[in-house]
Amino acid sequence: MAEIQASPVLAPESIPNVDNSEDEKKALLIRLDDLLEEYLNTLDEYQKAREQLSKQLSSGYLSLAQANFHNQSTSTRYGQDCYDERMQVIRKITITAPATDQIAFSTSSTQPSPNGPEKETNSPTPEESEKPSPEESKKPSPNPASDPLRWFGILVPQALRSAQASFISAVDRSIPDLATLARELRGLEMEVGRVQKQIKRL
Repeated sequence: MAEIQASPVLAPESIPNVDNSEDEKKALLIRLDDLLEEYLNTLDEYQKAREQLSKQLSSGYLSLAQANFHNQSTSTRYGQDCYDERMQVIRKITITAPATDQIAFSTSSTQPSPNGPEKETNSPTPEESEKPSPEESKKPSPNPASDPLRWFGILVPQALRSAQASFISAVDRSIPDLATLARELRGLEMEVGRVQKQIKRL
């Protein structure tokens, strides 16, 4: 009689788990697609913000040139030569780092609002929300910041006011938006690279 040899049977532990590896790869590919889609959307917002900033700066410099052109009858030129050396900051930048690790940039005015204190874009911290004592609130500001247009007199051309409005809009909106979007893009680039490395290892 011929002898029947039994073939070795692989233990369940020794069988490679191909299905789990394929599922993990599919999940990573889906995650990569989502990240790339988010990156492209953020990049589109970034490009639009840059275009908006370019328009605001161009409009501001054009209005400034028009103001100087219509002011040829006097020796005063609107520019750095007429800056007040006692100038003070009237805009401040606020950087917040929420739990999502996405730093956000915003600006606010240091000048008191006629309707009360100006509200910040972001929620104030406990230190910022503390109310000053009545004695501190009665003390006037030692050097209140004034409107820079007053450096050039009371009656200034409308073109100069338009230039100021364009530059303020750029500082208050476009520049903080660009800074926030640029950081988001860098974070997405790092995450895309990390997922791509995981896919290559499978």
